[in-house]
Amino acid sequence: MANEMDGVDLKILHNTIEHKLKAQFPQFKIVEFYREEEERRAPKKELLPALLLDLPEFELDSENDAGSEQLPLIARFEARIIDTFDQDKAKLKIRTLATQLAYYIFKNKRFHALNNVAVGPVTVDAVTQDDFFPELDRFEVWRVDFSMQILIGDNIWKQTGEVPTPVYSHSPNIGFGHENDYKEIV
Repeated sequence: MANEMDGVDLKILHNTIEHKLKAQFPQFKIVEFYREEEERRAPKKELLPALLLDLPEFELDSENDAGSEQLPLIARFEARIIDTFDQDKAKLKIRTLATQLAYYIFKNKRFHALNNVAVGPVTVDAVTQDDFFPELDRFEVWRVDFSMQILIGDNIWKQTGEVPTPVYSHSPNIGFGHENDYKEIV
């Protein structure tokens, strides 16, 4: 049948990204998506370096519509690395963290932990200095943008039920009353 992959559970995808980045980069004291409004203010110095994650955009990916009635999207993520100015070689440190994060994403290509989940390979789109947030103006901030193809919704081609096991027997030991004469095809 056509692509039988399940649609993405965004909560599981977010948790998987957070978990893998926390495990790979223990130097980040914060690794999280969507900080609460009061937490969006500049982090305290003891919580730096920090990695703040966001998914600000979905783009329709109509070229990859497999006819499964799933919505094909490109999920565009932003990973902001935040650190202080007041340390030796701060500019070099933040750039090093940004390129290490970009390299990890580039090298691993996948964030999902399960097989048969509708998540395409991850691509690194940009590694840039980020001066967008005024509340972070006294910090060094770099951003790694990455994206992946995802499918949302149920696949109409998903197989359900039990796959039959092929068996055989020889005449006249066939049919009702001869069930024990059948052998499984290996």
